[in-house]
Amino acid sequence: MKYVIYVLAITIITMILFIYGQAKETFLPKELTKTLFIKCRDIILKYLSKNKSATLNELENQISNVTAGVFWSRRKVKVIDSKKMVDSIIDNLVKNNKVDVKWVNGKKVIELK
Repeated sequence: MKYVIYVLAITIITMILFIYGQAKETFLPKELTKTLFIKCRDIILKYLSKNKSATLNELENQISNVTAGVFWSRRKVKVIDSKKMVDSIIDNLVKNNKVDVKWVNGKKVIELK
């Protein structure tokens, strides 16, 4: 009887660890995307705090080839289309009232508030 309890306990612990690993693997793409977005947003805000304003091309150059990962996985995600990433980050920053978008000489200029 004693060994049956040990076998059941090990089986239950193994099932819990397996389910936990599967859940982490399921949510990994969302976590990687979120981490990359936050990292690129921080790079853009740091660049804007130094320079006060920047064009979209300057911001695209700042975040091109940025990679991000989470500590529990070897997988990493990288910015491939920096234009789309900058557009989504700027939309988020405008929505959160952190930056202003102005047009100067036909170019979109982003200024920190």
